[in-house]
Amino acid sequence: MASMITIFTRRGKRIEILSQSELRHPRLTGNRVRAFCPIHGSDHQRSLSIDPASGWGYCFNASCQAKVLIAEWNPGAAHHLLAANASGSRGQASAQEGSTGSQTSSPFHWLSQPEERPSSVSVLNRWQEEERRILQALEPTMQAALKSSSLGRAYLRERAIPLEIALTGGVGLLTPTIITRLTHSKQRRLLQRWSGRLIFPLQAETTRGYIGRTLVGWQPGMDENAHKQLLERPGRPQRWIKTNPAGCFSLPREQLAPQLIVVEGTFDRLALLAAGLRANEVVALAGTALPLSWLPAQVRSVLLALDGDEGGREATTRLSAQLREQGRAVSCCLMPLDGQGKDWNERWRLAGRAGLQPLLDSYRRLY
Repeated sequence: MASMITIFTRRGKRIEILSQSELRHPRLTGNRVRAFCPIHGSDHQRSLSIDPASGWGYCFNASCQAKVLIAEWNPGAAHHLLAANASGSRGQASAQEGSTGSQTSSPFHWLSQPEERPSSVSVLNRWQEEERRILQALEPTMQAALKSSSLGRAYLRERAIPLEIALTGGVGLLTPTIITRLTHSKQRRLLQRWSGRLIFPLQAETTRGYIGRTLVGWQPGMDENAHKQLLERPGRPQRWIKTNPAGCFSLPREQLAPQLIVVEGTFDRLALLAAGLRANEVVALAGTALPLSWLPAQVRSVLLALDGDEGGREATTRLSAQLREQGRAVSCCLMPLDGQGKDWNERWRLAGRAGLQPLLDSYRRLY
């Protein structure tokens, strides 16, 4: 669920331009950088392979096979592609895979010392800032669109989320009509990848971000697993996309409760709010690592209730150690293997409050 910008070259070739900050757990292997792919959300192997000398790479995963360009490692090619996209033309052959353009001096230095990763001096910044600004300005319009959309309301019902809970959480729907009404063509181009998505506001450290869930191809009565399989077909849009920076789906940090539940997905958080928990008690990671520096001092206890897959278990172990180092009390609620759902939203949809009972019991013990 990355905040990449998709570019199509003159020959119709699709390229995802990423910032180096979006690479998940990169590792130098031989003369290539390997990372978990942020495009299809790989958690099991580093399927993304990048040549740091040119910034170009690709994903080995058969269902993804993305071509990528790391902007900071080849700003010349990235700038060229972005400029062509902004002007409404296609990227030219001079920005083809393998071209080196104007390269930063030492991507290896960043890999060897991730704590000294360069600050956001990225060619993507101006586009991403504009993208966030437009989405923020459209929040009231998107919320009104969700209220009036039979498709959006039906999708929330399928996931057992009351409309009022979603609206209180700031969720909206960006329809094609909203985009066509924008005055400037540049704004319309920037928002095309967000068209037909439920939009969730995110809280980052210094700004407001967004994450969008596509409704393309979904029909009433189709469950989440069936829709996921449909979107995995070639040519379908990504299920989730994010701005950069993004953040967590929650209230602003200064409003968070002393006892906090951390879940993975946006719909997991909405399910807990629908079950009666307060908005300041639940934070959803929304596909990003928990920014520990973002947690305010008043948060004394944290219940980690992440998904039960391998990635969720690894994240639980890592976050538990990091939070304890900060002096916070940490509890964990592992996803029960009882066939009632793979995440908290699915358990809420299938079993109601009974499906959330293990988490609710664990949270009571925090007090």
